[in-house]
Amino acid sequence: MRIIDADGHVLERDIPWADLLEAPYRDRAPKAVKDNRGFTFVMMEGKLTPKPVGKACSFVGAPRSHHPQATTGMTDPVVRLKDMDLEGIDTAVLFGTSPFLSLPFVEDKDLASAVARVYNNWLAKYCSADPRRLKGVAAVAIQDPVEATKELRRAVTELKFVAVAAPPVSASKKNLDDPDLYPFFAEAEKLNVPVCIHVGAGDGVPAATERFDHPLYTHAMAHPFEQMIATLCVVCGGLLERFPKLKFAFMEAGCGWVPYWMERLDEHYEILQPTVPWLKKAPSEYMKSGQMFYAFEMEEKMLPYVAEFVGSERLVFATDYNHSDSKFPHTVSEVMERKDLTDGLKAKIMGENAAKLYSL
Repeated sequence: MRIIDADGHVLERDIPWADLLEAPYRDRAPKAVKDNRGFTFVMMEGKLTPKPVGKACSFVGAPRSHHPQATTGMTDPVVRLKDMDLEGIDTAVLFGTSPFLSLPFVEDKDLASAVARVYNNWLAKYCSADPRRLKGVAAVAIQDPVEATKELRRAVTELKFVAVAAPPVSASKKNLDDPDLYPFFAEAEKLNVPVCIHVGAGDGVPAATERFDHPLYTHAMAHPFEQMIATLCVVCGGLLERFPKLKFAFMEAGCGWVPYWMERLDEHYEILQPTVPWLKKAPSEYMKSGQMFYAFEMEEKMLPYVAEFVGSERLVFATDYNHSDSKFPHTVSEVMERKDLTDGLKAKIMGENAAKLYSL
């Protein structure tokens, strides 16, 4: 059985940004800093990222490890490959941490684009340790759709990345169904790479951080609430109709919310169908289609039901290596030891579906 981690992380905060950025941006380069408790953040535009939250802000700050080697693997690909061997993971698809998750919310879009270029080059070098097993996801400054489209093209054609990350909303305050983003999605469709919707827990999650200043509240809400909004825009905004070959993946929110959201959107579609004339079928049909994928959590009791209700081909395995809520080094075994999942279902959700998502 092939095991593919559809969402693992690297840790890029200690890149020598000031040395690698283009000259006009070096004096504003991201900088790793420690607060008075010793927690590490990245400073950009005079702001700490991830946004410190409450008394336990370390939970959404620097990744902490349950295993002494794990954080090292986020910066050292040789160590990471050993960790993958320990878990039995064949291929890992890699997202960043900080400033990766914060780039879309940087007010200076030119600075954000410059940082994205440096990050993508660094990630390509990281993946070069074993390009067969380590696959990069492009960072782009989505608040500048023109430059984001250009960098997406470079990351895929030159750096051989397999996907691009995008948030539900950015510093531009534009949702995913904004027409200004159509050229970006058209390029992703042309390149045959998925758009992976991914947020952090301290930046760009207005559903959480604009209302609360408590780490439990913000972390619990950030991913599922923003992913529901993103799904609303992708489906009801008509993106799947406009870009029929483009795939979307919704990361790090679990999958239990998907059936509820499908039914609620269907209910509103029945009532308000004339307001969305561009839709040719009910929202649930789009959400069950081959264009939509959802990353599940290993311990979700609803997993067998969601696989049946939404479709076993729609779910992908993700370790979140090695952020604070990762189960490393037991992410694979926790799923494989479950008695409520058939071997056939395990084969799909642990690797086959991700292979289709990322064209691996």
